[in-house]
Amino acid sequence: GVSSVEELNETAYETATFTEYFTSQVARIGEKIVVRRFATLNAGANGCVNGYVHSNGRVGVLVAAACSDAKVAEALAPMLKNVAMHAAAMKPTTLTSKDFDPAFVEAETIGRIEAIKTENEELARLKKPLKNVPQYISASQLTPEVMAAAEEAIKAKLLADGKPEKIWANIIPGQLARFVADNTTLDKELALLDQNYVMDDSMTVAEAITKEAAKHGGTAEIVEFVKYEVGEGLEKKVDNFAEEVAAQMA
Repeated sequence: GVSSVEELNETAYETATFTEYFTSQVARIGEKIVVRRFATLNAGANGCVNGYVHSNGRVGVLVAAACSDAKVAEALAPMLKNVAMHAAAMKPTTLTSKDFDPAFVEAETIGRIEAIKTENEELARLKKPLKNVPQYISASQLTPEVMAAAEEAIKAKLLADGKPEKIWANIIPGQLARFVADNTTLDKELALLDQNYVMDDSMTVAEAITKEAAKHGGTAEIVEFVKYEVGEGLEKKVDNFAEEVAAQMA
């Protein structure tokens, strides 16, 4: 139940503290090794937690799902391992788009739009089809006001195209779905639940979990995940050989 490395180091382990035990084990290896970070996942009474460590030992993922009952939790365990493998390969940084820092989304929006515009200039020069330039890149930006404006724009286009108003109800939902898909590219790249599931890319990870739970007569939802990769968050020293030689000659 500890929540920090400092607390962990002071907990009792066998006949000493954890840090004393750990230090004695590291001494046998002869390398400098310290506990830098850890995470604890709790999916609740009917939850399930499973994970995956890549064969090279450099990437590890844990995934936690809250389930409707113990039967579903037990049945979902193999799939959670597959989702953990998915996360190891696709490298999501958040669970959903709601977890993005607004400042990050704003900066990414500007950068991605400018990149597409620059790419379109080259495509135009080559007389190739241009890419769609989105207004947004994340569901976190698609407020009710934005969606209402998008629907009005769709209606205006249908009217301009001479489409009978009686068939608009059949067309608008599909075009709104396309609008959302075109304007949530960041989510598809970095939000786990919004990524296309590598085992079946016709579904998102969230949809795949829902479908699997339904097969066993219940519901499930991924509530948390953690992905650790060796070296993450560590500052790497960059040596400038020329400066090093100059300093020795001075």
